[in-house]
Amino acid sequence: MKKKLWMSLPILLVSLVLTGCSGNGNKSSSDSKEARVMEQADISALDPSLITDVGALETVNNSQEGLYRMKSSTEVEPGIAKDIVNPSNNGKTYTFKLRPGLKWSNGDPLTAQDFVYAWRRTVAPSTKSPVAYMYLVIKNASQIEKGKMSPSKLGIKAINKTTLQVNLSRATPYFKYLCAGVPFLPQNKKTVEKYGKAYGTSSTRMVYDGPFVVQGWSPSTETWTLKKNPNYWDKNKVKLNKVKFVVTKNPQTALSLYTSGKLDNITLAGQQASQEKNNKGYLSYPSGEIDYIAYNFRNKALRNINIRKAISLTINRKSLVNNVLKNGAKVPTGIAPSDIAKNPSNGKDFAEENTVKQSTEFNPKLAQKYWKKGMSQLKAKKLSLKLVCYDVDSFRNTAEYVQSSAQKYLKGLSININVQPKVQAITTMQSKKGYDLGFSNWIASFPDLSEFFQLLDTGNANNAGNYSNSRFDYYYAQANGKDSMNPQKRYNDFLKAEEIASKDQAVIDINQGQTVRLNNPKLKGVAYAAAQGITLKNAYMTNK
Repeated sequence: MKKKLWMSLPILLVSLVLTGCSGNGNKSSSDSKEARVMEQADISALDPSLITDVGALETVNNSQEGLYRMKSSTEVEPGIAKDIVNPSNNGKTYTFKLRPGLKWSNGDPLTAQDFVYAWRRTVAPSTKSPVAYMYLVIKNASQIEKGKMSPSKLGIKAINKTTLQVNLSRATPYFKYLCAGVPFLPQNKKTVEKYGKAYGTSSTRMVYDGPFVVQGWSPSTETWTLKKNPNYWDKNKVKLNKVKFVVTKNPQTALSLYTSGKLDNITLAGQQASQEKNNKGYLSYPSGEIDYIAYNFRNKALRNINIRKAISLTINRKSLVNNVLKNGAKVPTGIAPSDIAKNPSNGKDFAEENTVKQSTEFNPKLAQKYWKKGMSQLKAKKLSLKLVCYDVDSFRNTAEYVQSSAQKYLKGLSININVQPKVQAITTMQSKKGYDLGFSNWIASFPDLSEFFQLLDTGNANNAGNYSNSRFDYYYAQANGKDSMNPQKRYNDFLKAEEIASKDQAVIDINQGQTVRLNNPKLKGVAYAAAQGITLKNAYMTNK
């Protein structure tokens, strides 16, 4: 549940490389060094400090580069920094060495000062950046964003042209992922000041330091081109000369264009995921999303653990994802989806280690026992609940499934669905009033468990249901404090927090999302990061 649209992708960074399977009949681009890619929506800006939409992230991640790049779902690799930095000062100080001879696409030298300028600009209240909150781990960022301190006091400085030092307010294990994100890109001061408020409003009002440069984009265009950047430090590894992005809002139109060979890569929507499962260009991977229903703990009935458990146990999640959604979604095991973290000692996925299986089970008979006990404790025979959800088909269909199933098995329960525009629904849930059950989702901005466990932390703005458990808070705080630099202890803290929340039935985990695509098998070397979209640095076309 995030107001920033690109955070609703997501939130985990999942990377995998497409090597392709069978063809889609594409002939026109297989003999060239050009690829054509679907973009699901218009993009509104190229300014890294202001981007809020997913499409812009895909374009920017292919035309810009920060200190690091995402290598896999949980790994980063050096970008324009020479190496991955081991922090000093108990995990609070990072000293980066930049590659020599870096240049912007206009020929200007790219130096450490470009990061200092960009980061200060993003946290400055005057910029009104929607992603400034991601900087709160950096020293003094909180005070700066409140207007109580000058941006020049941000914990970042250029030691020299190729040495950058960053000081954090606390040790932050996921800081390496932030360094691979769009909000932390460098910016060319001369270009920003030249265009002022128009900076990033068209492809000509930007400079680039990544594998490609953007051509032909403005907010009114539905096609634009990425052209190989001759000033990129690693240009010899970039094989494509051009990438054409085409805005295709209708999923069926996109599929037709792919089938006829006019697009090389598309994102499938809804039941297309099941219909195209045997297509040899089919690819499904975790999107880092958890869809869940928050109980509003201001409702006396929902503070009763037996009522909460009863409602959850009436939901057949396997049937929901396979027979209703059919969009590639998976059955969840807890608040965190798969491919976010692995146990340092044995490599097991965190999502597989939740020991409280009952929290996501389907068991109507047990549900009825809990319901009877809870209603007796409440001294009630009937209970009416208001369920708020987004005006998105998958959410509406899921809400109706939950409504039907819960009312079928729990005598005296009535669930009334209130469908609202997404932004309105999020505002309603964040207000903690006007609803009893809040159906929302969360997609990680970076692959760290704290992204999901914050949703249940007492007082957190994203804790929609106002859940509060002091033991949960203790382990969450330990994971992000005392144990933050000890991977195994930190992991164990999250395991304990998960157990507490699951036993409490703090929320109803509904499903974990998947991204489903079709890729022309002749387009190889394509990589994906769920919070960043498609990456084409190492992509190339073949005749096979």
